[in-house]
Amino acid sequence: MFSVRALAAIAVFAITSPPAVAAPLSPGGVIFPTGTSVAADPDQAGVIVNDNLIDAAFGAGFFQATYRVQNRVVLSNTLNTLSFRPRIRDPFNSGGFSERFDIVAFSLTGFAGFNLLDVDFLTDAQGDKGPTSVSRSADGDLLTFRYGDPLHNDFLNPPGVRDESLFPAIKTNATRFKNKGTMTLFGRRSDADPNDPLISLTITGLATPVVPLPASVFLLLAGIAGLGALGRKRS
Repeated sequence: MFSVRALAAIAVFAITSPPAVAAPLSPGGVIFPTGTSVAADPDQAGVIVNDNLIDAAFGAGFFQATYRVQNRVVLSNTLNTLSFRPRIRDPFNSGGFSERFDIVAFSLTGFAGFNLLDVDFLTDAQGDKGPTSVSRSADGDLLTFRYGDPLHNDFLNPPGVRDESLFPAIKTNATRFKNKGTMTLFGRRSDADPNDPLISLTITGLATPVVPLPASVFLLLAGIAGLGALGRKRS
């Protein structure tokens, strides 16, 4: 099952009308990304500084829908700041002959302390579908990506459609990151009652930005270091 906080974030999408274009995502906001590319946004080009895979599996026994989450972080060539790009890939459904599994949303934690985030998805990289909507909790920590057209993971035999997500592109002004965030995936089996609650799965170890220290802190640290050096010189 999933938290009331995450459920409320998902419910926002059903009652909000989309604007024409995506916008920076502030705490408490909702955007409707249309997709971008490195050609359209050169700030997206950069060096991959983290790119590990994390296993995720729904169900057990006869039915199991498995995935891997690609935990990618990119250092922008132009901005020298980090972009966070976790995507869902490698779907495989061992549920037999008739049960498809659909991922309808996922959420990420670890973004508190950043007033504005630029959020979109990349159309010129691996994957099949981008999110329809993205919301952010009032405290800024939780991002929720919703797919109006779910990511389908078809049954085992005969094999059918197995959708991977396109890379989200969460631009920040961070220059450091830590792998201490969580991702929660929300989905349902095709044979489930539409009124039944979504099934959720939470994985840990997702990359999250480290809030930059204010310039005043650096000045204070430099002053303390200077006083220390002066004291050692006098002694």
